[in-house]
Amino acid sequence: MSSGQPEFLEDKDKIREALRLQRYVCPHREINYPCVICKECREMDLKQFPLKNGFIEKTRNSSLISLILELRDPFDDMLLRRLSLALYESTGIVQKEPEPGFSITFYISQALLEKVSEIEKLIDFISDFQHKFLSETIAARSALNKWERNTTKRLLWEMSIQ
Repeated sequence: MSSGQPEFLEDKDKIREALRLQRYVCPHREINYPCVICKECREMDLKQFPLKNGFIEKTRNSSLISLILELRDPFDDMLLRRLSLALYESTGIVQKEPEPGFSITFYISQALLEKVSEIEKLIDFISDFQHKFLSETIAARSALNKWERNTTKRLLWEMSIQ
């Protein structure tokens, strides 16, 4: 067992706890409004705890899981922004803008969890997001390099330069 593995398991347990949410009708709005967004009353039951590469804010019915990713360059930054926007638009699982000081913020509500068929897969996805993002950026760089080579060959051929 490597020295980093217990921290990883500890973070997974914290993420698992952040996803233990319940339906809660706000006494002020009289709907199941996400307390982690509102944070206006004492009844929200706010809990905060650190992750090795981020921070969790959990309330009764919603959580924010913010991560700091190791972005290597502006290309990684651009890819993360585009991915975050796509996840925001398609599912709402990511905030449009991360919490200040973080690279990405997952917004988990009790209502969203009702749509998730396998919670453990979501926990694995969030806990391993840095690794998944890195492997996806490698694939994106490879695709971009292939496009560049093919386009250069085609343009050189069109100009009759060998």
